[in-house]
Amino acid sequence: MSTYLRLLRYLRPHVGVFGLAIGCMLISSLLNGVQLGAIFPLADRIVTDKTIPSPAWLPIWLAQLVAWLNAVEPMRLLATLALIVPFAFFTRGLFEFWQTFYMNDAAQRVIRDLRQALFDKLMGLSLDYHQKATTGTMMSRILYDTGLIQNSITEGLTDLVFQGFQVLVYLTIVLVIDWKLSLLVAVVVPLIAWPVSRIGQLLKKVSRQSQKVMGELNGTILESISGIQVIQAFLVEQTAKMKFALANEQAYRLQRRIQKRINSLSPLTELIGATAGAIVLYYGGRRVLEGHMTFGTFFAFLGSMMSLIRPFKRLARLYGVNQQALAAAERVFEVLDAAPSVVEHHKARVLPRFHREIVYEHVAFSYDNHPALRGVSLTIPFGENIALVGPSGGGKTTFANLLPRFYDPSAGRIKIDGLDIKHATLASLREQIGLVTQQTFLFNDTVRANIALGRPDAAFDEVVEAAKQANAHAFISRLPQGYDTVIGEDGGSLSGGERQRLAIARALLKNPAVLIFDEATSQLDAESEHLITDAIERVTQGRTVLFIAHRLSTVRLAHRIVLLQEGRIVEQGNHDELLQKSPLYRRFCELQLISTGSSSGKE
Repeated sequence: MSTYLRLLRYLRPHVGVFGLAIGCMLISSLLNGVQLGAIFPLADRIVTDKTIPSPAWLPIWLAQLVAWLNAVEPMRLLATLALIVPFAFFTRGLFEFWQTFYMNDAAQRVIRDLRQALFDKLMGLSLDYHQKATTGTMMSRILYDTGLIQNSITEGLTDLVFQGFQVLVYLTIVLVIDWKLSLLVAVVVPLIAWPVSRIGQLLKKVSRQSQKVMGELNGTILESISGIQVIQAFLVEQTAKMKFALANEQAYRLQRRIQKRINSLSPLTELIGATAGAIVLYYGGRRVLEGHMTFGTFFAFLGSMMSLIRPFKRLARLYGVNQQALAAAERVFEVLDAAPSVVEHHKARVLPRFHREIVYEHVAFSYDNHPALRGVSLTIPFGENIALVGPSGGGKTTFANLLPRFYDPSAGRIKIDGLDIKHATLASLREQIGLVTQQTFLFNDTVRANIALGRPDAAFDEVVEAAKQANAHAFISRLPQGYDTVIGEDGGSLSGGERQRLAIARALLKNPAVLIFDEATSQLDAESEHLITDAIERVTQGRTVLFIAHRLSTVRLAHRIVLLQEGRIVEQGNHDELLQKSPLYRRFCELQLISTGSSSGKE
């Protein structure tokens, strides 16, 4: 219940639209009742010329209306009824249209807000959360789960309010006509309620399974499309098809089970309602034959009684729909309630422009109890270029990722110009750091938009200058629309080296005080590596740079080389020094097929 109430809170900003929908439902329900309650008695008056009964408890205005109708001759009454009926049905249809329109509008607004809140939350969660949660699962929550919630609001709330009004109207009619006979409803409702509750509990359980399977299905689609080149190269198309077919079949079977349970409520409520109607038909018919009730009044009663079946059916089905929505809402709220591991201190202050030193003090970090850094201490003066070298899994990337606070250390601290970075605002910290990763991510947008990602208001001349510094201007100029060329999803129309140079230009346009190159040349051909190395050497002037490198050509750009192994700094120095004192570094150089003699590289 708390989940449902929390979900309804998203309706609060749109209560005006929701109120209009409810108003239209109320008028539509009253018109339904008036039509049903009036047509049969009027028809009876016209055909049999019998007076319409007028109980003593009727309001004066209604008693006067009944008296007037009884005074009108049947032929004139027939003509009047023929004129009124089309108008009454049109009016009711008009209000039903507006109730549907406003309710759908309210539901769309709620889901828009909920999806936005969910997406905003995902953008604010730390990297460790995203590494544990699959992309397919997150897509399922944003699209599939919110779709179920939307269905619950559009269909569920409509039925809850509209069918509730219908029940009240028809119950009022049957109680007014014959309250004793209408007590049969008190027997019908419990007969319907128990199976509805039982089926609803089963639906919630199956719905949770279905949402999990939909996450797997989305993940399979994303994985297969993203890896299509590898799939085709290794001739595993059939394996990919079978994997998708398995997830697809599971989704189909679960959806079939859900629909089977929801739809099973319809014949059940039909049977109970029809049985009640048959009992009413028998006893009410006897009262007509015995002269205790007019034929028109009885049919108004019977029609109202039978009209209760559809609202009860819809309300019974509503329980199942809501159980699905509640399971989906719980999954959505799991994300909304997730706490980021990296949070901004409530007294965080703007970090001044970095100009002195970065200090790592006894920094430790673990991934799920697997140590990545073990008490690392290092001081990096402003303007120094540091190369982090060592075996895979040694902690190089973790060391760099702690600086922009993608993660927080489990022990120790990092200071910039004497200020613990936990006490700086995230924006002021990250705007001073430019990042170029091994796996370059580009957006399906223009070259200019990708370079200006961190500074969308940058002048075109600034974008061009950043591209020139990154050795990217020449190839950009050859593109069909130059800087206005759309490069496709993840820059698919560009080569690896071109994508990497765009990433460097993107980092440079921020004019960061610190640059991080995470294996920026490890997967490039010799020509691309030369262009990028030349660009890196140019842009590192006057900046502090961290190189995470597997290639000696990049390492030799550094002033100091820091050797990391098993989360610890085991050696540091320049290229020639490490060749003399570190077997691990000599091994690294040998693997690069470079002579271990002294080099004239940059120290």
